[in-house]
Amino acid sequence: MIAIGPLNVRLDLLAMMASLLILYIGFKKIGLSEKDRDAVLGTWFAGFLAWKGSAIVLGLASTGSLALSLYATGGTWSILIAAGVIAFFVYRLLPSLRGYWLFSALFLWFAMTLVVPKYGTLPLLSSSQPLHLYMAALIVLLLIATWRWMRTPTLGALLWTGVGAFSIWLIGSIVTGTFELWWIIPFFLLITVAAYVARPSQKAVQYGLGLIVVLAIINASLPDETPRLEAGSSQTGLNIGQVPPNFKLKRTDGTTFNLSELRGERVVVNFWASWCPPCRAEMPDMAKYAREQDDVTIVAVNTTTSERDVSDAESFVAPYEDAFEVVYDENGIVGDAYRIQAMPTTYVLDENGVIIAKQFGAIDHAWLDAQTN
Repeated sequence: MIAIGPLNVRLDLLAMMASLLILYIGFKKIGLSEKDRDAVLGTWFAGFLAWKGSAIVLGLASTGSLALSLYATGGTWSILIAAGVIAFFVYRLLPSLRGYWLFSALFLWFAMTLVVPKYGTLPLLSSSQPLHLYMAALIVLLLIATWRWMRTPTLGALLWTGVGAFSIWLIGSIVTGTFELWWIIPFFLLITVAAYVARPSQKAVQYGLGLIVVLAIINASLPDETPRLEAGSSQTGLNIGQVPPNFKLKRTDGTTFNLSELRGERVVVNFWASWCPPCRAEMPDMAKYAREQDDVTIVAVNTTTSERDVSDAESFVAPYEDAFEVVYDENGIVGDAYRIQAMPTTYVLDENGVIIAKQFGAIDHAWLDAQTN
C-alpha cells in the first residue's frame, strides 16, 4: 500500500494498471492493431469494473450506506463475478488473439507477484524464503515459452501453458500452507485434457525434468537463513512468513492486553480509527465474523494518536467490544513498530504467531473466512 495524502493505493492494483500500460505499448510495438489491443486488454478492464461494481452492490446490501459500500471488497463473490466476466470476453476473442491474452495474463501475474512479498519454507530449508521471487522467476519461464507461440496459438499450447501456471500456483499454495486437497482434481483433469489434445514432445518432457533438477540444485545450494525484515526497518508493514513484534496495550476498562498471551490461537490484528470510512465499513462484518468464531480472536488496535478525541473512538467501538479485544495505541508505539501508514491495516497470525495474510484496506466476512480457515 502506498499512502498518497488521504488516498491509499494498493501496490498490486497499481502494478496491474502499470502492467496494462506496458502491455498496450508493447503490443503496439510488435504490430498489433489498436482494435485488437483494445479487445485483449479490455478483458481486464471489464473484469476490474465487474469486481469493483459487484463489491459496491454487496457492500451496499451489507452496510446500507452507499458511502461505506465504496470501500467494500466484495470477497469471494466479487472475485468469481470478475472471473466470469473475464472468461466471457476471452471466449469472444478471436482465436488468433488468445495467445496475446494469455501472455498478458502471465505478465500481470508476474508484476503483481513481485510487488507483494510472500515468504514460505521450501524443502530442505528450515527458514522462510522469499517465495514471491521464486514464483516470479518461474512465471518468467512461462512468459518466454508463451512469447514463442503467442502469434500462432494452438489449443495444445494454451492448455499446456495453463498446466504450467496451475503448477506454479499449486507449489506456492503448498509452501505457504494454503493448499486444498480437492485442487488436485481440476489439476489432473487439465493435464488429461492437455495430453489428449496435444501430447508433449520428448524434448518438452526432457526440458521439464531438467528444470525440476535445476530448481532442486538451486534450492539445495541456498543459504539456510534468509534475512528477515525487522519491524523497525524502513519497509512498510511486515511480511507474510514473519513474526510481528509483541505489544501490550490498555483496553477501554484500563486492563492490560498482551498479544503474546494469544499464542496457540489464530489471531487477527486490525488497526483502525473512528474517522476512517473504510474502518467504519468493515467493522460490522468483522463483528459478525468474530461472534461466529470460537477459535479466532480479533484484536482491534485503535490508532489513538490520530484521533481528535479518544471518546470518539470509544463511543464508535462500544457496540463491538463484545466481539473484539479493543485496545488503544495511545503513544503510537505499536503503529510505528508495525509501520502503519494506511488504515485500516489487518494482519492474520497463525497459532505460532506467524503472519499468514495481510490486507491494506477494508476487509469483510468472506476475506476473514478465507484467510483464517
